[in-house]
Amino acid sequence: MAGNPTVYTDGLYAGTANINAGNLFNSPDGMQIDSTGLIWIQTEGNDDNEDDFLGMGNNQMLAGDPVTGEIRRFLTGPKGSEVTGLTWSADHRTMFVGIQHLAAPFPDGEGSLPRSAIVTVKRRDNALVG
Repeated sequence: MAGNPTVYTDGLYAGTANINAGNLFNSPDGMQIDSTGLIWIQTEGNDDNEDDFLGMGNNQMLAGDPVTGEIRRFLTGPKGSEVTGLTWSADHRTMFVGIQHLAAPFPDGEGSLPRSAIVTVKRRDNALVG
């Protein structure tokens, strides 16, 4: 399903019809299905944005709807990071997403040690997240 139609026009490396320039991804590494049936896909892949990976950008988390086949990018991690781990608060109004930094100096920039983080996601209207 994942592929790069901007580099390949057909075959396995092109991906499927629901992959486009706005939701390119490679190396899906984590997956979670929420209470509504959405499939959350987290990536740990090549983020050099060159050659086969042109246009893919940083690792990310996408939401896929198995009924419609639509896949949308939900969030993108900082350069050099992996988006990993996903859970929700008991009321599903807060999402917790892990960001592992294996190579990039985050959050302090050059000269600092890479650090992992947990990001929280809430809606402004306090509605359910996933």
